[in-house]
Amino acid sequence: MILTRTQFTETQSRNVIGIESFDELGLQINILVDKDSYSKVKSGNQYKFGVYSEGVFYWYFYGKSVANSRDKMRVILTAIMKSNENPDDVPFMYKAKGK
Repeated sequence: MILTRTQFTETQSRNVIGIESFDELGLQINILVDKDSYSKVKSGNQYKFGVYSEGVFYWYFYGKSVANSRDKMRVILTAIMKSNENPDDVPFMYKAKGK
């Protein structure tokens, strides 16, 4: 699978963001979070995907939500992790509110 990377915009890059990880049923999930003390992890049912590579954040799928369920998110994230060639890259998902 070939995934096109789109670098975060200048505005997105200015946000204080980080990646938190947890294990869900044997799958390590990396989630992009806003480190602003006033923000929380968003509740929502839309998922975006990206990768942190060599100090730069990138989106996959042009930063669009491509999963609308937890199960679909897990399938897509697993495929991204399997296709990732650089072991130092950190694939992540981002939870967004649906419309």
